[in-house]
Amino acid sequence: MIYLDNSATTQPYAEVTARMAEEERLRFGNASALYRFGMEAETSILDLKQAVAETLRCTPGEVLITTGGTFANNLAVIGGAMRRQRRGRRVVMTRVEHPSVYACGAVLQERGFEVVYVPPEAEALEQAINRDTVMVAVMMVNNETGQRLPVERVAGWIRRAGAPAHFHIDGVQAFCKIPADVRALGCDSFAVSAHKIKGPKGIGALYLRRGVRVVPILFGGAQEGGMVPGTYNSPAAAGFARAIALYRREDLSRFEALRARFLTRAKELPFLRINSPADGVPYILNVSCMGYLGENVLHYLEEREIYVSQGSACSAKKKRSESVLARMGLPEPVVMGALRISFGIENTPEEIDALADALAEVPQKIQKRYKDV
Repeated sequence: MIYLDNSATTQPYAEVTARMAEEERLRFGNASALYRFGMEAETSILDLKQAVAETLRCTPGEVLITTGGTFANNLAVIGGAMRRQRRGRRVVMTRVEHPSVYACGAVLQERGFEVVYVPPEAEALEQAINRDTVMVAVMMVNNETGQRLPVERVAGWIRRAGAPAHFHIDGVQAFCKIPADVRALGCDSFAVSAHKIKGPKGIGALYLRRGVRVVPILFGGAQEGGMVPGTYNSPAAAGFARAIALYRREDLSRFEALRARFLTRAKELPFLRINSPADGVPYILNVSCMGYLGENVLHYLEEREIYVSQGSACSAKKKRSESVLARMGLPEPVVMGALRISFGIENTPEEIDALADALAEVPQKIQKRYKDV
C-alpha cells in the first residue's frame, strides 16, 4: 500500500498507540475527579498543555484541550465573533478556509453578521478589514493546495484599521511542520489537531491568548473553564503529547525531496496540471488530470493500492463545486479533475515513482470526460 493522503489523516506512531493503551489500562480514571486516581489521569491533560505551549511558544494556561481541529475552529470563530458583537458586526475570512471555518460564516450570517469572503491574497485581506470588523479568520496553510497565507501580516492590518477584531489562525495543517510563534504572529487564537502529526483522532487544542474571551458554543460541563464541556479523553491526550515529542524530532526536509521528485516526473505527463503554488508547503500538492474526472482517477489508483484524495476529507462527500479550487474560481475541468497528494514521513522516492508510473497509464485506462481539454 502507498498512502499519500496524509493531510486527511496519518498513521499513528506505534509509541503513541502504546502510550494510549497504557493510559487506558492503568490510569482510566476521570481526569476531573477530585481523588488521586482521577488526578493521575489529569496529568496527561497537563502534559499535553505543556507540549502544545512549548511548540506554539505560549503558556500552558493559554491552551484549551478540544475534541479536534473542527471544534477548536468553531469555538474560536463563532465564540470570538459573538463575544465582540456589540463592537461591530463584520467578519472577514478567506474563500479557501477549511469547512470548519468556512461554514461558521453561514452560522454568523444567520445571527446578523456581515461575512466577507476574500481571495487569499494580502491586498484583498488588508482592504477587507475595517473599524467594524470583529473577527478575522485566516488559515496558515491551505489543506487542499498547500498555499501559505500571509498570517504574519494580519495583526498589523487589524491594528492599522483600528478594528476590535479577534484574529484566529487555523493552524491544523501547519502544526509541528512550520514554526509558529503565536506571540510573534499576534493572533488571539490558534487551532491544532493531533491526527495530522501521527497522533490519535478526536483530540486537538486551541491556543487562546490570555485575557481573550469567547462565548461557549457547547454546554453541560466545567472542563476547560466551561469552554469545552465533556469528559476529558486522557488516553488521547497522552497520545497527542507523545506524538508532538516524536514529530518535532523528524527530519521534514524529506518532503522537499519528495515534492521535487514528483514535479520532475510530472513533466512526463502532459495532461497533468499543477495547481499548488511554487512557494507552497512541500508536503501538499494539488494537481488536475486535465480531461478526466478526478474521482475516476482516484479509484483507478485505489485499485493499485495507491491512496490520494480529491481534497478535504471533511467535505469529501460534498459537491466538487464547493471545493477550494471552485471557490478560487478555477475552470470546471480543473476542479473536476483535481487530486490532492500529501506526503508523510514514511513515504519514499520509490513510492513517488510508482504513483507517476500509474498516472502515466491514465490515458490508456480511463475515458476522458472533457474531450476538448
